[in-house]
Amino acid sequence: MKMSVISHQSGPFSTVSMGLPGDHEGKTATRVFFVRGTDRIGLIDSGLHGGLPALKQAFEELGIARSDLDFLLLTHEHMDHVGNNGWLKAETGCKILGHHARADRVADNMLNARTIVHAFPEGEQFDLNTEYLDWMGPTEGPIEEFIKDGDVIDLGGGVALEVVEVPGHSMSEVGFFELSTKTLVLADPLLPPFNPVLYLYEDPNVMRATFDKIEKFLIERDVQSVLLAHDDVKTVVESQKLVDDCRRRVDKVEASMITHMKANPGISFSELRDKCCDDQNMVREWRALVSIDASLKDFVAKGLAEKRDCGWHYVG
Repeated sequence: MKMSVISHQSGPFSTVSMGLPGDHEGKTATRVFFVRGTDRIGLIDSGLHGGLPALKQAFEELGIARSDLDFLLLTHEHMDHVGNNGWLKAETGCKILGHHARADRVADNMLNARTIVHAFPEGEQFDLNTEYLDWMGPTEGPIEEFIKDGDVIDLGGGVALEVVEVPGHSMSEVGFFELSTKTLVLADPLLPPFNPVLYLYEDPNVMRATFDKIEKFLIERDVQSVLLAHDDVKTVVESQKLVDDCRRRVDKVEASMITHMKANPGISFSELRDKCCDDQNMVREWRALVSIDASLKDFVAKGLAEKRDCGWHYVG
Protein backbone atom coordinates (compact mmCIF):
# COMPACT_ATOMS: atom_id res chain seq x y z
CA MET A 1 0.00 0.00 0.00
CA LYS A 2 1.37 3.40 -1.01
CA MET A 3 2.05 6.00 1.65
CA SER A 4 -0.21 9.03 1.29
CA VAL A 5 1.32 12.14 -0.29
CA ILE A 6 -1.38 14.36 1.26
CA SER A 7 0.25 15.94 4.31
CA HIS A 8 -2.65 18.16 5.42
CA GLN A 9 -6.32 18.67 4.61
CA SER A 10 -8.66 21.42 5.83
CA GLY A 11 -11.77 22.89 4.23
CA PRO A 12 -11.24 23.07 0.46
CA PHE A 13 -7.45 22.58 0.77
CA SER A 14 -5.35 19.46 0.27
CA THR A 15 -1.58 19.85 0.71
CA VAL A 16 0.95 17.80 -1.24
CA SER A 17 4.51 17.75 0.15
CA MET A 18 7.57 17.20 -2.04
CA GLY A 19 10.96 16.65 -0.40
CA LEU A 20 13.85 18.80 -1.62
CA PRO A 21 17.27 17.38 -2.61
CA GLY A 22 20.79 18.76 -2.21
CA ASP A 23 21.50 21.05 0.73
CA HIS A 24 17.80 20.92 1.64
CA GLU A 25 17.46 17.13 1.82
CA GLY A 26 15.85 16.01 5.04
CA LYS A 27 15.39 19.60 6.18
CA THR A 28 12.77 21.28 3.99
CA ALA A 29 10.08 20.41 1.48
CA THR A 30 8.02 22.28 -1.07
CA ARG A 31 4.25 22.12 -0.68
CA VAL A 32 1.60 22.65 -3.33
CA PHE A 33 -2.09 23.11 -2.55
CA PHE A 34 -5.19 21.78 -4.29
CA VAL A 35 -8.21 24.02 -3.69
CA ARG A 36 -11.65 22.61 -4.56
CA GLY A 37 -14.80 24.62 -5.04
CA THR A 38 -18.12 23.29 -6.27
CA ASP A 39 -17.51 24.45 -9.83
CA ARG A 40 -13.75 24.63 -10.32
CA ILE A 41 -10.49 23.24 -8.95
CA GLY A 42 -7.27 25.17 -8.54
CA LEU A 43 -3.72 24.13 -7.72
CA ILE A 44 -1.40 26.65 -6.05
CA ASP A 45 2.09 26.09 -7.51
CA SER A 46 3.30 23.01 -9.37
CA GLY A 47 6.31 22.17 -7.19
CA LEU A 48 9.66 20.80 -8.31
CA HIS A 49 10.08 18.21 -11.07
CA GLY A 50 11.40 15.61 -8.63
CA GLY A 51 8.03 15.79 -6.91
CA LEU A 52 6.06 14.89 -10.03
CA PRO A 53 5.35 11.32 -8.86
CA ALA A 54 3.79 12.75 -5.68
CA LEU A 55 1.70 15.15 -7.75
CA LYS A 56 0.46 12.34 -9.99
CA GLN A 57 -0.42 10.26 -6.93
CA ALA A 58 -2.25 13.20 -5.37
CA PHE A 59 -4.66 13.37 -8.32
CA GLU A 60 -5.45 9.69 -7.74
CA GLU A 61 -5.74 9.95 -3.95
CA LEU A 62 -8.03 12.94 -4.13
CA GLY A 63 -10.15 11.45 -6.89
CA ILE A 64 -9.48 14.39 -9.19
CA ALA A 65 -9.39 13.62 -12.90
CA ARG A 66 -6.53 15.49 -14.54
CA SER A 67 -8.95 17.10 -16.95
CA ASP A 68 -10.87 18.55 -13.99
CA LEU A 69 -8.05 20.90 -12.96
CA ASP A 70 -9.09 24.38 -14.06
CA PHE A 71 -6.33 26.68 -12.77
CA LEU A 72 -2.66 26.54 -11.89
CA LEU A 73 -2.05 29.56 -9.65
CA LEU A 74 1.60 30.57 -9.32
CA THR A 75 3.03 32.29 -6.27
CA HIS A 76 6.34 33.19 -7.99
CA GLU A 77 8.85 32.11 -10.59
CA HIS A 78 11.41 30.10 -8.59
CA MET A 79 12.29 26.60 -9.70
CA ASP A 80 10.64 24.68 -6.84
CA HIS A 81 7.30 26.38 -7.51
CA VAL A 82 7.05 26.10 -11.33
CA GLY A 83 8.84 22.80 -11.94
CA ASN A 84 5.81 20.87 -13.21
CA ASN A 85 4.09 23.67 -15.13
CA GLY A 86 4.69 22.11 -18.53
CA TRP A 87 3.48 18.67 -17.47
CA LEU A 88 0.34 20.08 -15.87
CA LYS A 89 -0.52 22.18 -18.91
CA ALA A 90 -0.08 19.22 -21.25
CA GLU A 91 -1.93 16.72 -19.04
CA THR A 92 -4.78 18.85 -17.71
CA GLY A 93 -5.24 21.79 -20.07
CA CYS A 94 -5.47 24.08 -17.02
CA LYS A 95 -5.09 27.84 -17.36
CA ILE A 96 -1.89 29.15 -15.75
CA LEU A 97 -2.25 32.38 -13.75
CA GLY A 98 0.54 34.45 -12.21
CA HIS A 99 1.98 37.92 -11.70
CA HIS A 100 3.24 39.76 -14.79
CA ALA A 101 6.60 40.87 -13.31
CA ARG A 102 8.50 37.64 -13.97
CA ALA A 103 6.40 36.08 -16.72
CA ASP A 104 9.46 35.95 -19.00
CA ARG A 105 11.30 33.73 -16.51
CA VAL A 106 8.34 31.39 -16.07
CA ALA A 107 8.26 30.98 -19.85
CA ASP A 108 12.00 30.20 -20.19
CA ASN A 109 13.76 27.83 -17.79
CA MET A 110 17.26 28.82 -18.90
CA LEU A 111 16.50 32.52 -18.49
CA ASN A 112 15.01 31.74 -15.09
CA ALA A 113 18.20 29.98 -13.98
CA ARG A 114 20.70 32.44 -15.46
CA THR A 115 19.05 35.56 -14.10
CA ILE A 116 19.35 34.39 -10.49
CA VAL A 117 22.10 31.74 -10.23
CA HIS A 118 24.47 33.62 -12.57
CA ALA A 119 23.24 37.10 -11.71
CA PHE A 120 26.79 38.04 -10.62
CA PRO A 121 30.28 37.01 -11.78
CA GLU A 122 30.85 35.57 -8.30
CA GLY A 123 28.00 33.15 -8.89
CA GLU A 124 29.18 31.80 -12.23
CA GLN A 125 31.00 28.95 -10.46
CA PHE A 126 27.63 27.43 -9.59
CA ASP A 127 26.23 24.82 -11.98
CA LEU A 128 22.92 25.99 -13.48
CA ASN A 129 21.62 22.44 -13.38
CA THR A 130 22.23 21.64 -9.73
CA GLU A 131 19.32 22.85 -7.62
CA TYR A 132 17.86 24.93 -10.43
CA LEU A 133 17.37 23.59 -13.96
CA ASP A 134 17.13 20.03 -12.68
CA TRP A 135 14.29 21.12 -10.37
CA MET A 136 12.21 22.04 -13.43
CA GLY A 137 10.71 19.78 -16.07
CA PRO A 138 11.89 19.73 -19.70
CA THR A 139 9.00 21.91 -20.87
CA GLU A 140 7.82 25.24 -19.53
CA GLY A 141 4.29 26.30 -18.74
CA PRO A 142 4.06 30.05 -19.42
CA ILE A 143 1.64 32.35 -17.61
CA GLU A 144 -1.53 32.80 -19.66
CA GLU A 145 -3.42 35.28 -17.48
CA PHE A 146 -2.00 37.92 -15.17
CA ILE A 147 -3.24 38.42 -11.63
CA LYS A 148 -2.65 41.27 -9.19
CA ASP A 149 -3.40 42.39 -5.64
CA GLY A 150 -7.13 42.22 -4.87
CA ASP A 151 -8.13 39.99 -7.81
CA VAL A 152 -10.48 37.14 -6.82
CA ILE A 153 -10.57 33.66 -8.39
CA ASP A 154 -14.02 32.18 -7.75
CA LEU A 155 -14.07 28.38 -7.54
CA GLY A 156 -17.77 28.10 -6.69
CA GLY A 157 -19.74 27.26 -3.57
CA GLY A 158 -18.32 30.21 -1.68
CA VAL A 159 -14.73 29.08 -2.19
CA ALA A 160 -12.76 32.00 -3.60
CA LEU A 161 -9.08 33.02 -3.61
CA GLU A 162 -8.11 36.66 -3.24
CA VAL A 163 -4.67 37.58 -4.60
CA VAL A 164 -2.32 39.20 -2.07
CA GLU A 165 0.92 40.69 -3.40
CA VAL A 166 3.85 39.85 -1.08
CA PRO A 167 7.06 40.89 -2.90
CA GLY A 168 10.58 40.90 -1.54
CA HIS A 169 11.82 37.31 -1.76
CA SER A 170 10.76 37.59 -5.40
CA MET A 171 9.57 40.89 -6.77
CA SER A 172 6.66 39.08 -8.42
CA GLU A 173 5.45 37.03 -5.45
CA VAL A 174 1.80 36.69 -4.52
CA GLY A 175 -0.13 34.76 -1.89
CA PHE A 176 -3.77 33.72 -1.82
CA PHE A 177 -6.46 34.33 0.82
CA GLU A 178 -9.38 31.90 0.76
CA LEU A 179 -12.40 33.91 1.78
CA SER A 180 -14.76 31.24 3.18
CA THR A 181 -12.24 29.65 5.56
CA LYS A 182 -10.04 32.74 6.06
CA THR A 183 -6.97 30.72 5.14
CA LEU A 184 -3.87 32.55 3.93
CA VAL A 185 -1.54 30.64 1.58
CA LEU A 186 2.05 31.89 1.36
CA ALA A 187 5.08 30.47 -0.41
CA ASP A 188 8.41 32.13 0.40
CA PRO A 189 7.97 35.53 2.08
CA LEU A 190 8.06 33.64 5.39
CA LEU A 191 10.88 31.08 5.33
CA PRO A 192 11.31 28.64 8.23
CA PRO A 193 14.23 29.01 10.65
CA PHE A 194 15.53 25.54 9.71
CA ASN A 195 16.02 26.63 6.09
CA PRO A 196 19.70 25.79 5.31
CA VAL A 197 20.42 28.86 3.18
CA LEU A 198 20.70 32.56 3.91
CA TYR A 199 17.40 34.45 3.76
CA LEU A 200 16.82 35.32 0.10
CA TYR A 201 15.46 38.81 -0.59
CA GLU A 202 15.75 41.06 -3.63
CA ASP A 203 15.15 44.30 -1.76
CA PRO A 204 15.41 44.59 2.04
CA ASN A 205 13.00 47.54 2.22
CA VAL A 206 10.35 45.76 0.14
CA MET A 207 10.88 42.59 2.18
CA ARG A 208 10.34 44.43 5.46
CA ALA A 209 7.27 46.19 4.06
CA THR A 210 5.85 42.78 3.15
CA PHE A 211 6.50 41.51 6.69
CA ASP A 212 4.49 44.52 7.93
CA LYS A 213 1.75 43.86 5.39
CA ILE A 214 1.41 40.21 6.38
CA GLU A 215 1.35 41.09 10.07
CA LYS A 216 -1.41 43.64 9.48
CA PHE A 217 -3.32 41.29 7.15
CA LEU A 218 -3.39 38.54 9.77
CA ILE A 219 -5.26 40.79 12.19
CA GLU A 220 -7.41 42.93 9.90
CA ARG A 221 -8.72 39.98 7.87
CA ASP A 222 -9.17 37.70 10.89
CA VAL A 223 -7.00 34.98 9.34
CA GLN A 224 -7.68 31.57 10.89
CA SER A 225 -4.74 29.58 9.55
CA VAL A 226 -1.69 30.02 7.32
CA LEU A 227 -0.51 27.40 4.82
CA LEU A 228 3.18 27.70 3.96
CA ALA A 229 5.17 26.19 1.11
CA HIS A 230 8.15 25.22 3.27
CA ASP A 231 6.68 24.75 6.74
CA ASP A 232 3.74 23.16 8.51
CA VAL A 233 0.37 24.89 8.79
CA LYS A 234 0.45 27.73 11.35
CA THR A 235 -2.02 29.43 13.63
CA VAL A 236 -2.15 33.23 13.57
CA VAL A 237 -0.07 33.45 16.75
CA GLU A 238 2.53 31.08 15.31
CA SER A 239 2.55 33.07 12.07
CA GLN A 240 3.11 36.33 13.91
CA LYS A 241 6.09 34.78 15.68
CA LEU A 242 7.43 33.58 12.32
CA VAL A 243 7.10 37.09 10.86
CA ASP A 244 9.14 38.45 13.77
CA ASP A 245 11.76 35.74 13.30
CA CYS A 246 12.02 36.47 9.57
CA ARG A 247 12.54 40.16 10.34
CA ARG A 248 15.32 39.27 12.76
CA ARG A 249 17.05 37.07 10.20
CA VAL A 250 17.06 39.84 7.58
CA ASP A 251 18.34 42.26 10.22
CA LYS A 252 21.04 39.76 11.15
CA VAL A 253 22.26 39.56 7.54
CA GLU A 254 22.68 43.33 7.42
CA ALA A 255 24.28 43.52 10.87
CA SER A 256 26.82 40.91 9.76
CA MET A 257 27.57 42.87 6.61
CA ILE A 258 28.26 46.05 8.57
CA THR A 259 30.43 44.20 11.08
CA HIS A 260 32.60 42.64 8.39
CA MET A 261 32.90 45.80 6.27
CA LYS A 262 34.10 47.65 9.37
CA ALA A 263 36.53 44.91 10.34
CA ASN A 264 37.79 44.28 6.80
CA PRO A 265 37.82 47.54 4.78
CA GLY A 266 37.85 46.70 1.10
CA ILE A 267 36.27 43.26 1.60
CA SER A 268 35.17 41.62 -1.64
CA PHE A 269 31.59 40.79 -2.51
CA SER A 270 32.17 37.02 -2.32
CA GLU A 271 34.13 37.30 0.95
CA LEU A 272 31.29 39.32 2.44
CA ARG A 273 28.84 36.61 1.37
CA ASP A 274 31.00 33.89 2.91
CA LYS A 275 31.36 35.63 6.26
CA CYS A 276 27.65 36.40 6.50
CA CYS A 277 26.78 32.79 5.70
CA ASP A 278 29.29 31.54 8.27
CA ASP A 279 27.82 33.84 10.92
CA GLN A 280 24.45 32.10 10.54
CA ASN A 281 25.89 28.65 9.79
CA MET A 282 24.34 28.72 6.35
CA VAL A 283 25.51 27.28 3.03
CA ARG A 284 27.77 29.52 0.93
CA GLU A 285 25.78 29.53 -2.29
CA TRP A 286 24.18 31.65 -5.01
CA ARG A 287 21.03 32.62 -3.09
CA ALA A 288 23.13 34.49 -0.54
CA LEU A 289 24.71 36.63 -3.28
CA VAL A 290 21.25 37.98 -4.14
CA SER A 291 20.58 39.11 -0.57
CA ILE A 292 24.05 40.59 -0.02
CA ASP A 293 23.80 42.53 -3.28
CA ALA A 294 20.32 43.82 -2.38
CA SER A 295 21.48 45.18 0.97
CA LEU A 296 24.70 46.64 -0.47
CA LYS A 297 22.61 48.63 -2.96
CA ASP A 298 20.44 49.86 -0.10
CA PHE A 299 23.49 50.81 2.00
CA VAL A 300 24.92 52.77 -0.96
CA ALA A 301 21.61 54.59 -1.48
CA LYS A 302 21.62 55.55 2.21
CA GLY A 303 25.25 56.66 2.17
CA LEU A 304 26.36 53.86 4.48
CA ALA A 305 28.69 51.97 2.14
CA GLU A 306 30.71 52.49 -1.00
CA LYS A 307 32.79 50.41 -3.37
CA ARG A 308 36.43 51.47 -3.84
CA ASP A 309 39.19 49.57 -5.65
CA CYS A 310 36.88 46.57 -6.17
CA GLY A 311 36.21 46.27 -2.43
CA TRP A 312 33.47 47.34 -0.04
CA HIS A 313 33.85 49.94 2.69
CA TYR A 314 31.47 50.99 5.46
CA VAL A 315 31.22 54.81 5.58
CA GLY A 316 28.21 55.34 7.82
